Amino acid sequence: MRQCCITALACLLCWQLTAQVPQMPELRRELLQQRDSAGYLAVLGKISALYSVIDVDSSFQYALKVRDMAARLHNAKGLADANDLISWCYALKTDFGAAGIYAYKALKIHEQLGDSARIAKTLSNIYVYYRNMGRREDANDYFYQAFKMASRLPPDNDSVYGILLVNYVMRFYRDSTHADSVHWALKRARRVIQKYPRSKISFYVDAYSLNDLVEKGQGRRAEEMIYQLADKALRSGMPYVAMDMYGRLDDFPRMGYHPDTVRYQEKAYQLGVQTGSIELNLYWLARLYDYYTQKKDAARVVQYGREIMRLAAEKRYQPNAHSFDYINIFLKEKAVTDLRRQNRQRQQLLTAELTESANNQLIVVGILIVVVLFLAFYLGRYWHYLRLKQQDEALLRGYREMAAANQALTETDAFKNKLISILARDFRGPLVHLTEVAARFKSGNLSKAEMASFLKHISVTSGKVLEVFDKILKWLRLQLSGYRYEPVRCLLLPLMQSALEPLEAELARKRLIVKNYIPASASALTDEEMLKLVNIQLLQIAVAVALAGSMLEISVDRTMAQTEVYIRVKTGEDARFVLEGLENWQDNGLALGLVISRDLMKMMNGYIIAEGQEHSYLAFGYILP
Repeated sequence: MRQCCITALACLLCWQLTAQVPQMPELRRELLQQRDSAGYLAVLGKISALYSVIDVDSSFQYALKVRDMAARLHNAKGLADANDLISWCYALKTDFGAAGIYAYKALKIHEQLGDSARIAKTLSNIYVYYRNMGRREDANDYFYQAFKMASRLPPDNDSVYGILLVNYVMRFYRDSTHADSVHWALKRARRVIQKYPRSKISFYVDAYSLNDLVEKGQGRRAEEMIYQLADKALRSGMPYVAMDMYGRLDDFPRMGYHPDTVRYQEKAYQLGVQTGSIELNLYWLARLYDYYTQKKDAARVVQYGREIMRLAAEKRYQPNAHSFDYINIFLKEKAVTDLRRQNRQRQQLLTAELTESANNQLIVVGILIVVVLFLAFYLGRYWHYLRLKQQDEALLRGYREMAAANQALTETDAFKNKLISILARDFRGPLVHLTEVAARFKSGNLSKAEMASFLKHISVTSGKVLEVFDKILKWLRLQLSGYRYEPVRCLLLPLMQSALEPLEAELARKRLIVKNYIPASASALTDEEMLKLVNIQLLQIAVAVALAGSMLEISVDRTMAQTEVYIRVKTGEDARFVLEGLENWQDNGLALGLVISRDLMKMMNGYIIAEGQEHSYLAFGYILP
């Protein structure tokens, strides 16, 4: 039963996922770049599908978001995808009853859309669920429907047919009367998967083809090839498939070869621990526990016994744990339908008995008593549920208060470090210089020309110190808890022009050409003083890293109720190294300015952008609501 369950489950998403799945950071960036609801919904579905091979709880959370958003947008395809993903999550939790319900919902939508490939795939999933629930006759009906539909798919969309061929092999490979058809299915599946080199189906075709070696007396060779397939699956990023490869060795004793049981069971169990699939892990753990109990290996028995107790104490097994209760979520959805159906049945029964029986009054009284007792029982249970919910909410509030206090301490520590860095970097040099000049004046050995030069240098240095001190005072004022951010409508062009004025000398020295494309009418809801300070910090960074004689472009864009301002320069070197340097704010003054800008923009409910473009170009900017 376990081999049927896990092997079939691992094939469920073969059609949707490949070995090299997209990385989560790339998908999150793609999500932020979406400008319409349909694109946002599609990327959200990709994230849920990716999480289905990483973390089932996260996949379930995103699948619920996809379902709710698709329902609001009346997006039938998105709703079908969400139901398929939810079905998959229930299947991984081995709740095949709930998985079948959501798969059936997805099937009805696929039928409305006329998507033959998705219909065949969902029919195949329902077959797997029914088979694991022991409903073999129903499973057979769905299997043959899926097989017939998949065999008629066009050649450029026949990956589902490959899945059904593998399911056929899984179903009949032990039946000697189907030996010829099993070999035919393996050959046909191998021809199909040649067009899909990254598909998981190839592993199962290779694994079941090894049955011939075992039956020919080459069991040792077949065992090593199974381990090779498992290693290959791990290198391809498919841990569930690797577990299934180990599971194939469970069937070898039936064919006359007895592999090293402990070896593959321990490998499969360790792999299950790494993937976090607790429900599947318990199978391997129980087998190992029984084995070492029979061997009277006390140390191993204690080890695996403690592991069983640890898994039993996992948070997800606790009734009040703050995690997804898959069964409870499904039952809540089902409860409304069940109550409606029960109410209709009671009403029909009451009407029929009142018309047919002369003792209708006694029947009504009896039904009323039952209803009252039911309501009393229901209210009692509901009161108990409310008490538990209040306890959970109180515990959650305590966790949130602890998290808020920890966040405040972290922010205070970061603020202290930034302030110390500013004082150490920006004030030490000028003050030391002033001390040295004062000592020179005291010696009285300076000529008039030298004295005039030093006085001019002191004036410039003092001006810079005052400018830095002014910035620090502004930043400190904004960091104080008493400050209250009240945005007003501000024109962006004057703020950017005023920020460029202190940099005119540096712009002239580096021969930078400024192209300011901000329209005179462009505006945003913000704090004028804060935004001016952000503009100065970002322009200072851009001018510092810009290639001499290049162009500094300033532009603005307004999309989806957001205002985006970009400052783009050419660095003359790989933009990635420049960005890495801007992450070390303890030693880099420019990086510290970027950190301060992020703090200010966060207070204005926006965020800073720093990204490389076209290898040697850097873009700095910010996005305001």
